[in-house]
Amino acid sequence: MNEHSRQATGADGGYVLGSSDLEHQRLMLQGRILRPSTERFLRLGGLRPGMSVLDLGSGMGDVSMLAAEIVGPGGRVLGIDRDAAATEKARRRARDEAFGTSLAFEVTELDDFDTSERFDAVIGRYVLLYQKDPADLLRRFTRFLRPGGILVFHEVDFTTRSPSWPPSPVWDECNRLLSEVYLATGTPPDFGRRLNRTFLDAELPAPEITCEALVATGPHSPLVPWLAYTLRSVAPVLAGVGLGLPGGLVADETLTRRLEEAVWEEGSQVLGALQYGAWARVL
Repeated sequence: MNEHSRQATGADGGYVLGSSDLEHQRLMLQGRILRPSTERFLRLGGLRPGMSVLDLGSGMGDVSMLAAEIVGPGGRVLGIDRDAAATEKARRRARDEAFGTSLAFEVTELDDFDTSERFDAVIGRYVLLYQKDPADLLRRFTRFLRPGGILVFHEVDFTTRSPSWPPSPVWDECNRLLSEVYLATGTPPDFGRRLNRTFLDAELPAPEITCEALVATGPHSPLVPWLAYTLRSVAPVLAGVGLGLPGGLVADETLTRRLEEAVWEEGSQVLGALQYGAWARVL
């Protein structure tokens, strides 16, 4: 479910979604779906015009470009990610959108990043859950903040039981499988609910936290295609841990259509993953 294609993780390299063209397409869809939530979290966290911002695990550039829109031409955003292919696509997108020198991207592992520059904000979406030690990542990147700088992170929890009503067994089982594959690879699928403890373990102030979720009621919603793309991205990992899709579903180009049919024939209302925003100011 991560924001980033082979995103800049820590030493564990725990990103399970790969770096294929399919994964890049999934990230573009995810960016459109999550943009409203991420924008709310960034603004609630204190992002303002004129700020300088460091975006961790920038992937295809969606969060970096959103931050650049908020801080405006008087601000600056630097996105960092270990995936060179995704970063080059992010650069092209930024050029196409004419962000100019206010937005830049760098290919690097998070563990290797260093700079003498200090930022007003360090941000990230779907990045902490993939770290071997997320508190250590927060601690290390806090040193790149100016006094009074802010940390803003958007994380996820997709462990909700029975997320459909009337029950859609296929939807519920696919969500359960996604949680299982993350657990099998050592990645907590409920990381959003761990944010407070993570900030405290990093010796930071307790963050302010908010939570919201998308709900789908028909085929106009992008939630079902998003889940289908995600399942296709993790299909090799599913097979590797001995898991398979339910109901004869296959992780190919037919998956979106077949998953939609299975969900909407029940007239179900389906709950998407819980989206958590957390922010704190570092004095």
